[in-house]
Amino acid sequence: MRIELLNSSTPPSDLQFLVSFLINDEVAIDAGAIGLLTDLQRQQRVRHVLITHEHLDHIATLPIFLENVYEPGPDCVELLASRAVLDFLHGDMFNGRVWPDFFDLSRPSDAFVKTTALELMQPITRAGLTITPVPVSHGVETIGFVVDDGRIAVAFPSDTGPTECFWQHLASLDRLDAVFLEASFPRSLADLASVTGHLSTATFANEIGKLPRQVRWIVVHRKARYADVIARELKSLGLANVELVQPGHVYDL
Repeated sequence: MRIELLNSSTPPSDLQFLVSFLINDEVAIDAGAIGLLTDLQRQQRVRHVLITHEHLDHIATLPIFLENVYEPGPDCVELLASRAVLDFLHGDMFNGRVWPDFFDLSRPSDAFVKTTALELMQPITRAGLTITPVPVSHGVETIGFVVDDGRIAVAFPSDTGPTECFWQHLASLDRLDAVFLEASFPRSLADLASVTGHLSTATFANEIGKLPRQVRWIVVHRKARYADVIARELKSLGLANVELVQPGHVYDL
């Protein structure tokens, strides 16, 4: 399985402002940065976009991406999210004011996008991957994903504070190789992390302790202003198998 957190800053910076994971070139989790890929052929290879929730850093470039990959005809990108998020995207983004209404403009013979509503804990299969949406605990209704290619399983909790269902589900799996887990705030802002539904370095260690198995922990979503402090605080915890994500790096798992 090939996984890349798309760059949303200028290399070699490892700052992360927006969220888009690209999996095997065909599936994206979130659309924060995908529309900024300067290689348009890479954009055009993406056929399925899964949205975890409606916060801007996860959907910011979705309209640009859909415009970039549109070609007249029936073949179009599939957008997958909860019914509530799909309704939000239609009513608040693709509403004819913020952006043209790609939903209503789509016809079976000529579509900008097709949509699929996800059901919690109901796996789907796309591009050779089995993808299971699992709820997490964030400031708005949010789903994480477990992605399994039959050989490797990887978890993407998305934005989350302390949570339970997600870890319980991961503990039940036959295999799990890596978890891309957020650490948004330093210890000094633990209260802010709590009220906004995020993890801080004060809660990160407790969360990974909820999973009774050895996996590779890849830290994402460090708020840019505090990224260096978060890195130092995580290092001081001395946790095994924990590393900071490298945006733009392809993880070949």
